[in-house]
Amino acid sequence: MATPQLMKPAPPPEDNPTDKLLPGEHTLPASWWTSPQVLDIEKRAIFSKSWLFCTHATRFKKAGDYYAFSFLGMNFFIIKTKAGEIKAFHNFCRHRAYPVVRKQKGSSVILGCKYHGWSYDTDGLLKKAPHFDKVEGFDPKANSLFGIRTHVSRQGLVFVNFDNTDDFVPFEEFFAGLEDEMNEFDFDDYEYHMSYELDGTFNWKTLMDGYQECYHCPTAHPGLNSAFKMETYKVVPKGNYCRHYAKIVEEEIESVKDDADPDVESSWFGFGKKQAAKKAPAKKVENPGGKFNGLWCYLFPTNGVNCYSPAWYSIRVLPITPSRTILQYDIYTKKGLAEEKKKEFVEFLQNVELEDFNLCQLTQKNLNQGVYTTGYLHPLKERGVLHYQKVVKDMVKKHFEMELKAGKEINPAQIGGKAQSEEAAELEALCSKIECMGKNPAEEHAGLEW
Repeated sequence: MATPQLMKPAPPPEDNPTDKLLPGEHTLPASWWTSPQVLDIEKRAIFSKSWLFCTHATRFKKAGDYYAFSFLGMNFFIIKTKAGEIKAFHNFCRHRAYPVVRKQKGSSVILGCKYHGWSYDTDGLLKKAPHFDKVEGFDPKANSLFGIRTHVSRQGLVFVNFDNTDDFVPFEEFFAGLEDEMNEFDFDDYEYHMSYELDGTFNWKTLMDGYQECYHCPTAHPGLNSAFKMETYKVVPKGNYCRHYAKIVEEEIESVKDDADPDVESSWFGFGKKQAAKKAPAKKVENPGGKFNGLWCYLFPTNGVNCYSPAWYSIRVLPITPSRTILQYDIYTKKGLAEEKKKEFVEFLQNVELEDFNLCQLTQKNLNQGVYTTGYLHPLKERGVLHYQKVVKDMVKKHFEMELKAGKEINPAQIGGKAQSEEAAELEALCSKIECMGKNPAEEHAGLEW
């Protein structure tokens, strides 16, 4: 990994006084947050074509170390090879599709399927298929694990891409400039600390809406609002990622009450419930956000890498259904950081993330009602929301037009060109005809005739 050119993230860019505050735009329709069909096409149009962040290379200590993942039903694992490379594979045996690894993490230089005993090495090559050595024409290499495109950034960030088409977008093009941006932070000075997850009853975009702006921070995040100067917060779109900026409060800050309710004790609007008794003077504490400005990057479509001086953490947003999303967090703390400081940062982070989680839960309840349609977005304060929703809209529309033209669903993650026989291809075509029956009245009897 390259040595970072800078060790402290840049401050927010200065405002351009000549910029005009032009009218913003509306959100996507609420149906995009509730429709199963929209999530289905998002899987094909967005998630099967994007580079998805998974983990950091330092978690793989030796050859054979692996971690298993799942994304919208696509099960895969990432492993360190004997040559020291990081590779990803679909987690199913080529024989009968049983999972090759069944634990969330483990270590083995030989991965044995527990169904029929087929075994693979760290490069995914089939090394043993019991009793197939005497089968004429059986090619072990042709029956090796299906690999997934993998990229390890100069900072050790590990990404995968499920796109198996010739039109896939290389990492350097999809996230142009990201690796240079990340050089402002010394990832080598941090080590894995812990992981946790939250299971939310909301759409993946509900979380992204909040993540892509800090317009809500003064009212919803009292801790973050104390640690950083919210008036300096900016979200700058840079293609398929956005950089978030804010100046840190360098002096000691006032301790924030954990039970503060932004609905009744708003630090933004300056009104709320009157307190019956005079509050005691707030205690001054060290800023849990650290010593320098944060480096926070939203990685389209569903990831975030957020770097502070005490620690950095990643977030993986995993869509399950239109109204269920799992949030996975990995935290990496600065080497040598005292245990009490680790605990302090984790509490700081989890308070912020739980505040966002609760916002999403309540927002989705109203989106589900079918009353709200669209909302008006602020052109600057919600520029990140406008940007990512436009990318979602453009990718879905483009892919939908491709499918209309082709007259069928197009799944870029499907591993094509692998038909084992002419009969398999024929039966696949028969299945497609059966599935299409009745979808289009004009073609209802074009498939099977009884």
